[in-house]
Amino acid sequence: MTFSTYADLNQKMIEHFQSGEFQQALDLIEREGGHFTAERLQVDYWRMCAAARVDNRAHAAKVADQFHKEGLWMGEIMWRLTPSFKPLQGDAEFERLVAESQKLQAQDAPSDNPVILKHLPKNLSKKTPLLIALHGNQNTAAGTIPFWKPAVDEGFALAVPQSTQAMFKGAFMWDDLDVSFEQVKTCLETMKKEIEFDESRVILGGHSMGGFVAIQMALTGELPVHGLIANGPALPFADAPDALENAFISAKERGLRAYFIMGDKDVDIEQDAIRDFVEKMKSAGIPCELEIVPGATHDYNPSYDAAIKNALKFINS
Repeated sequence: MTFSTYADLNQKMIEHFQSGEFQQALDLIEREGGHFTAERLQVDYWRMCAAARVDNRAHAAKVADQFHKEGLWMGEIMWRLTPSFKPLQGDAEFERLVAESQKLQAQDAPSDNPVILKHLPKNLSKKTPLLIALHGNQNTAAGTIPFWKPAVDEGFALAVPQSTQAMFKGAFMWDDLDVSFEQVKTCLETMKKEIEFDESRVILGGHSMGGFVAIQMALTGELPVHGLIANGPALPFADAPDALENAFISAKERGLRAYFIMGDKDVDIEQDAIRDFVEKMKSAGIPCELEIVPGATHDYNPSYDAAIKNALKFINS
């Protein structure tokens, strides 16, 4: 079997794991994974997980030693919280691999200061609106900039924090929501100290899992914003309808305005669920729109530029 995209291979691996077919998963990722060099660390992660599940610890260690040799690393969250690695915790060889990854990560990012990328308009002033934009999982602040850069052309200051939750080298995530919320709050406070902007005109945006964080913080008032932009988002409150209803009430009272964007070719999101979420927001009395971008997938496409500008105009109208 061959796969035209890594997403297809990834889905098949998920299916094997859900069915408990771990040897089949290992055979598959060893046979096909090498075709996807851009997803090297994700492939190696699958190789290690599958090897661990069939108790082939030597192979898992061999995979890790090879990517360490090339200067690549995996974040401690992945080592500690991955279910496949649970039986390995405390094993001397496993702990050696964790320590080596931590050493390489520290060499890559020796500072404890969180990364915040800023792009500022030419005429920055106390009247300048601010957009805080969050990258998706398995991405970086720099990697998500193209989605949000059009805001600067529209006179916005743009602040893009990078999650401190490392998955792999060059890939970060927002899965620990408490940590994520605090980091986004800190980003806003940092901007207050570093630049001039209108604190009454702050928009929170996010792509993919960054969209999940942005939606929850904006709806609940966890961050004091007047606007929300969610591009191809994962959705919060899936199993908490009462909490969602309360968040809608709070958002309406604060005058929140929201704009959702998704590509019509984006197969990495639940499109029907997003449509339903937007309709629920409208029914709750929250000004909200959904724009479908023709031909766009989950990754950045220049056709998203106009959608971002439309979102900013809608929120500021």
